[in-house]
Amino acid sequence: MTEPAQRPSATVTYPPLSVLRARITLRLLQATTLPPYKGALLRGGFGYAFQRSACAQSCWGHAERCGAAMLCPYRWVFETPHPEGVPELHDLQDVPRPFVIEPPLDHKRAYAAGDALEFGLVLIGRGIDFLPYFLHGFAQMAATGLGRDLAQARLGRVEALEPFGPVGAPIYQDGRVAALSDLPLLNLAELPTHAAVLPADLRLELRTPLRVKSQGAFIEQLDLSAIVQSACWRLGALATFHGPGPWRPDHRPLVEAARAVRVERADVRWVDWERTSTRGAQPRQMKLGGLIGTATLREVPPAVRAALLAASVLHVGKACVFGHGWVGVGGV
Repeated sequence: MTEPAQRPSATVTYPPLSVLRARITLRLLQATTLPPYKGALLRGGFGYAFQRSACAQSCWGHAERCGAAMLCPYRWVFETPHPEGVPELHDLQDVPRPFVIEPPLDHKRAYAAGDALEFGLVLIGRGIDFLPYFLHGFAQMAATGLGRDLAQARLGRVEALEPFGPVGAPIYQDGRVAALSDLPLLNLAELPTHAAVLPADLRLELRTPLRVKSQGAFIEQLDLSAIVQSACWRLGALATFHGPGPWRPDHRPLVEAARAVRVERADVRWVDWERTSTRGAQPRQMKLGGLIGTATLREVPPAVRAALLAASVLHVGKACVFGHGWVGVGGV
């Protein structure tokens, strides 16, 4: 009698990629009105401020023509080169940035002088090495002004958060930088350990628009296998460009395990959102809609829980740097 084929294991070993989570607090000095979704506002203003903080003035606005022999911090973060001698992802056009801005979720618009604007920052791999430049960049962004009115603000406080926790220790307070050693980093190689303490039944929350493709098109209903596959792809790209090197697991059994998870009470919808891109000769409108909502997941295997935790930390899908693809995972 022929023995039945053994089902492949969905167990995945994660790369030792470090992640730092921080909470940024800006204090408005002038009353203003800001857009309800602030991911593009923060990313755009920060990008300009970071360049002016980290590279020569002769490169501002056209860093691609920089003739410096060594890459400045701006180009390492925003125009990361492909590692030499690494064939993986050699044709990738959209290299993932080693950071994510997590916008506030309250959609508040009217701000009075003295109000706080809080948002999250995730630094990944070698992006953590540039933390001082990030702090200076946010301080410069605040001083330059926010929104169409360029309402001035100041960088008040930055906290380094504990992995998967809402609290942390201040590393910047009112113009003074604390010691940046002994930061509370998350090692993604430890994700299976963190996943093991999660319950088998989970509540999945799509906090910001999720732009994940399956078979060439953006998914318009909850597809857990597509989310897990996208999380694996993103983690592999981040490890290649900003971490210890290429990550080559066979994640097909993990995707199949995600496909088998029972989904209940899925309440998700597509939301459209636009931003104005100022790259190029003329400003242009870009649509960045995606799925938001919640669902209950039943009897989720530990390996799938670990992949969802990776998605919750790194974000997943397109436009992560703006805060898109922010996945929340917790008990039902």
